[in-house]
Amino acid sequence: MGLLSKKSRGGKGRLRPSSGWVLLGLFLLLLLVVLNASLFLLYRQVRGTIEEELNHRMLAIACATAAGIPPSDMSELTADPQGPTSERLRFVLDRVRLDTDLGEIYLFDPDHRHLLDADRDLPVGYENPALELHFGAATAALAGVAATSDLYRVGRVYLKTAFAPVLDEDGEVLGAVGVEGGSGFFRGLWDLRRQVLLSGAVGIVVILVLTLFFTRLMRAQAVATRTLRETSALAAAGELAAILAHEIRNPLAIISARAERVHAKIKGGKPAEEVLEWFDAIPREVERLNRVLTQYLSYARPADLEEEAAELDATVGVALSLLEGDFARKGIRVERPEKDAGRMRVAMAPAAFHQVLLNLLLNARDAMPDGGNVKIVAQRDGRWMRLLIADSGTGMTSAQKRRAFETFYTTKEEGSGLGLAVVRSMLDLYGGRVAVESNVGEGTTFTLRIPLADSE
Repeated sequence: MGLLSKKSRGGKGRLRPSSGWVLLGLFLLLLLVVLNASLFLLYRQVRGTIEEELNHRMLAIACATAAGIPPSDMSELTADPQGPTSERLRFVLDRVRLDTDLGEIYLFDPDHRHLLDADRDLPVGYENPALELHFGAATAALAGVAATSDLYRVGRVYLKTAFAPVLDEDGEVLGAVGVEGGSGFFRGLWDLRRQVLLSGAVGIVVILVLTLFFTRLMRAQAVATRTLRETSALAAAGELAAILAHEIRNPLAIISARAERVHAKIKGGKPAEEVLEWFDAIPREVERLNRVLTQYLSYARPADLEEEAAELDATVGVALSLLEGDFARKGIRVERPEKDAGRMRVAMAPAAFHQVLLNLLLNARDAMPDGGNVKIVAQRDGRWMRLLIADSGTGMTSAQKRRAFETFYTTKEEGSGLGLAVVRSMLDLYGGRVAVESNVGEGTTFTLRIPLADSE
């Protein structure tokens, strides 16, 4: 795409750097929320599984302990809490506690009075305070149903107790066994909690590292974008200068040629009227130079486009009049559009349309060093004009056709590679199109599609 059309589209739709920072912050915040939410849900699920396993294990210990106490021993203990039966049962409870890593194990009667514990911590006959804390589960056990309390956490200590009834031969409740979980019971919960906290901390560190990485990456991208923008601006300025030089060179060549012919006519003693007629092309080309400079120095903003319309026949006539000397010397014959077609007007400034035609005619002249034919055909196609400019010159290879409109691409020894690039840029600027068909030795045809003026 040419320089002019680049300007008309430049800069739209670009994401501002501030938007990128906002998106990055939102992404990292969302990542942090998702990570913590995932860890929390995982913790809740695993903790629920561990609690369920603890319930089963503590209930199994409580039920097995209660089933191992003979009803007769329970009756003797109730009758004489300080008798020999209490020592024997205390020994049994202590073995159970040590074998199962319990925190405490004790017996109590249907009236919630304490009967026995492994450590002798509580006085016999008094109400056990743990029963008030776990009242629901203890009451269920005294009703004949084994149960566990809820899991409590006090500081760094977890509390959970299982209760199982001690029954006689008739199924009557003689008392109940309470078993409290020790530190070994809840080690899994503490390990789980520690792992979750550690994973959360690691996740935060990772996100901070990612934040630092993306911050540096975005800063580097901003620097690269700024550098690329500056480089592109320099490249565009270079291309603009080259195109400007090319477009100025054509009128200067014509002015020079006319000046030489005027000089020759004066020396030859031609009438003043005929000499003055040859002078007319010089101010016209100077005016065109001024238009070219104005157009390119304004960088051809679409908002500044001229709203004039150019007539085909008049523009072709001006372009051919400037080249008639070259065409005559090389033996190039031109077939102009039919009169009716020549009256069509296109939605282009006359100077721009003149540039397009002049560059294509110059291209045809250079393609026919030994003479030939140029045919210009115009057709109406709805709201468009279809303009064909065909020459019988040397033609192009497939590779040359693909690159024909590239800036600075040329196969001529003294060519600039800008003529066809200017043609495409001008047509793009006014909403037109150009295509090329060519075969080696068979000539070249350029097909232009240009919008007609509104009045057409």
